[in-house]
Amino acid sequence: MRPSRILPYMFMICATCFHSCCCFAVRGFAQAASAGVSGQSLDPTKVYQYSYEAEVELNEADVPTDAKVHTRHSDVGVRVNAVVDLIVRWTDPNNKYDQIVEMKFSFKFDGAEVFNVSDKERRDPNFFVTRNSAALRTITKPIIFRWKDGLIEEFYASTGETVTSLNIKRGILGFFQVQTHPGVRVEEDLSGKCNITYRIDGMEVKKEKDMESCVHGEESFTSPNKVLGITTDSSSQSIYTLAPGKNFIMYGVNIESHAIRLNVRQEISLYSLGRQKMGLLSIDDIKDSSLSTKEEALQTFAREQRKIGEKYVRQSLISERDVKNCAEGCLDVIQIITDLSEELSKKNMANITSAQAYISAVRAARQADKATLLKLLKTKQFKSILYTLLDILAAAQTESSQDALLEYLDINDKNMEGAVERALTGIAFSSHPSEKVLRDLLKIYQGKISSAKIKDTVGLAIGAVLKKFCAAKPGNCKRELPQKIIRLIEDGFMQSTTEETQNHHILIARNSGMPEFINRLVHLAEKSKFDLVCHHALTTLTVFDSKHFGSDFHAVMNRIYHLNVRWYDNTIRSAAGILILTNNPSEVSIRNILLSLPEDKSKEFSNFMYQKIMDIIKTNHPSKDVILKVLKDRTISNYWTLANSGMASAFTGVLFSTDDAHVTYGLFMEYSNAGMMRRTGSDFTLHSQGNSIALTEAGIVVQGLESLIGSAHDPGEEEFDSMVGMSSIMMGVKLRPLTFFRGYGEMMALAWKGSSGEPSGVEAMLMLVDHLEHIPMASGLRVKAEVLGAISTKITAEIDFSLWSRTVEIVTTTGGALSVQCRLSLESPIVRASVRHSADMQASIDLSVFTGFSTLPPKSCIRISYPDFTFTKSLRKFEKVKGTHRKLLTLTRRKAKNLGKTLPLQQGNSVMCGKIMNS
Repeated sequence: MRPSRILPYMFMICATCFHSCCCFAVRGFAQAASAGVSGQSLDPTKVYQYSYEAEVELNEADVPTDAKVHTRHSDVGVRVNAVVDLIVRWTDPNNKYDQIVEMKFSFKFDGAEVFNVSDKERRDPNFFVTRNSAALRTITKPIIFRWKDGLIEEFYASTGETVTSLNIKRGILGFFQVQTHPGVRVEEDLSGKCNITYRIDGMEVKKEKDMESCVHGEESFTSPNKVLGITTDSSSQSIYTLAPGKNFIMYGVNIESHAIRLNVRQEISLYSLGRQKMGLLSIDDIKDSSLSTKEEALQTFAREQRKIGEKYVRQSLISERDVKNCAEGCLDVIQIITDLSEELSKKNMANITSAQAYISAVRAARQADKATLLKLLKTKQFKSILYTLLDILAAAQTESSQDALLEYLDINDKNMEGAVERALTGIAFSSHPSEKVLRDLLKIYQGKISSAKIKDTVGLAIGAVLKKFCAAKPGNCKRELPQKIIRLIEDGFMQSTTEETQNHHILIARNSGMPEFINRLVHLAEKSKFDLVCHHALTTLTVFDSKHFGSDFHAVMNRIYHLNVRWYDNTIRSAAGILILTNNPSEVSIRNILLSLPEDKSKEFSNFMYQKIMDIIKTNHPSKDVILKVLKDRTISNYWTLANSGMASAFTGVLFSTDDAHVTYGLFMEYSNAGMMRRTGSDFTLHSQGNSIALTEAGIVVQGLESLIGSAHDPGEEEFDSMVGMSSIMMGVKLRPLTFFRGYGEMMALAWKGSSGEPSGVEAMLMLVDHLEHIPMASGLRVKAEVLGAISTKITAEIDFSLWSRTVEIVTTTGGALSVQCRLSLESPIVRASVRHSADMQASIDLSVFTGFSTLPPKSCIRISYPDFTFTKSLRKFEKVKGTHRKLLTLTRRKAKNLGKTLPLQQGNSVMCGKIMNS
């Protein structure tokens, strides 16, 4: 029919239906507006051609743009260019914003090009430019998708697509998701399901993604302790310019950034910056090929593709891993251990090279399977570094490493006792333990264990792992397995009647930090007939937050301190007094403690409590205000109450301080009335981001040595065994205590020998910072973020007796090397690009306690010192296109020297040290 004859009929139809059409249109528009939907609508008689560019840059954070003109400051990364055509295959007759659209890659532009992002490209255009990459060989395959109300509702891609090509196409599709009115909605793209906020300004649409709201299944973990953790900051913003009528996009740009910073040293930082750009190149006329139904459009497209051997399936917009298994750049754990065996040896412990080698080995172990790791443990060549290998596998925290460890170790083989203890200690320091680790430890704990030492170590590991598992995710502790372990420990407390079993369960409770054990600990602190158990229970209570303590707790602590029910030795009383003073004390409790000081029979005890109160005031503890309020009362704040003398001390000082963190050191010493040391302890605590963690704590307990100097024991301590022991805590994890001797016979054997021989202590390599994050960029490119911080440490204690000169010296040395590596790398088979920001330092701290008892009262001198150490910061950048020999590698390094010193302690110690030096 001729057009002149068609027009009258069309006019009549439109005139007849005008009223009803308008009604339906108005009603449909109202429904759409109320539902908050709108999008683009393409003309089925047109083909829309867009240029598309996506890039990812990696660099250290906070580098000024002007500084990047230098190669060492340049970004590394990759850029992908493409040209795409959009053709409509179907439009919903009732909703023009619901369409089936085919996306093609233009063949005349080779589908896609890959470039380097830095300024090297301009100097040498062929250096990092590649076309027809194998990973992009399928980029020209078309895809088809449903575009409804500005959302990609579904899309279909060839089963022959490479993961890289498919991810890039996902990135393009995600970029086409845009709504044309303001509001908030949930969108699914490569980042997962995220909350999106839209703002409209004329033809300009601003789109902001709430990165914190994104839900996805990407593998990730981080250190539960904020002090040793990292801070992440992510954002994503897009701006679109729409055509008049808002039916299609003229231009769009997206900026996405991800920054990671080390909490304790925020200058150790990295960032990844992603950009997407899209611009309309042309709109050309084509024959209308749209079909009448959605199903027909999809089936027709599928038939067309089957003719050329392609099968299409529905896909998700969620990003996939480009490299699921180790490919180019793979880490071979056996080769790496072979190359680093010298650095991992025992003699190299507490050196920077050992910490760096440990990080490399852990990264490799995480990529290895169980068979490879078992082979590693059984290789005779590595027998001399077996304990270090156990540290590495424990830190890897993969299912393969865990299974390899448990299969290799024989819990009841006496010859393997040291290896078992080392492996269990390593597991206790796990940063992100799984439920499987808890289950395996519980199975060991409930099985036959012939060694009491191993039994203790398994218990300590269960407690530490339970604490971190519960802290990892809300609700973890409510699972069946953690609750079963808690009930098991509670039952163990109820059934414990000996000193050994009571101490065993106290150590587990201490590492777990579970408030469920508080009542049992308070009961043992007051009721146990073993003095060491009472003291251990009280010191364990210090790990709990004061919000868990009620009035019953304070009543028990006051009964112990004031000896209301039974006698306790002074170290137990002081532990109870410290708990009173540091956990929301009442004015009455503080008043009673202060009034008790001049009346106490032990002047050393009174002096220690006074020193502790002054230290609480000096360090601005939350209890400071109520203590100062009580001290305003002249009946308490007077010479009679506060004039205490003796050798006991409690002192806290600042080791060093930066803008991001500071480290404090504490020292306390308790003496008997005869002047013999009873307990001494030192701790080094790291404070950052409003949180704290005890890096190391070392304590020495001494009792029953008054007979060496012919002095009288304190009342009630006449029956104490002679004993010297040491306890240590690392990174908040209590380790198995050591005993130098117990009993008169062992004491005299040591005294005649003159020393304890080889220094006793602990050594280990531990992972302090452990963060992994796979970042799916909006463009479809992917970045892997790793932060690994390791310490290679050695804590030793040595005791020297001299009956000839009547002296005893106890020396503890804490040596450690720290290495932290922040790494960002592209997860792509196209380009290997990475940037690593690292910090290294090595130091040691010596604590010496020298006591001379040739004259009475004995004289004691304490020294804490550390030598010079150097802090090194380095930045390494690497870039290489697969299949080429040319690469970029830059390395910058800065060093800062810190002078060693002897730390200041209280005035009385300085006076005593002077007297010893003069004599």
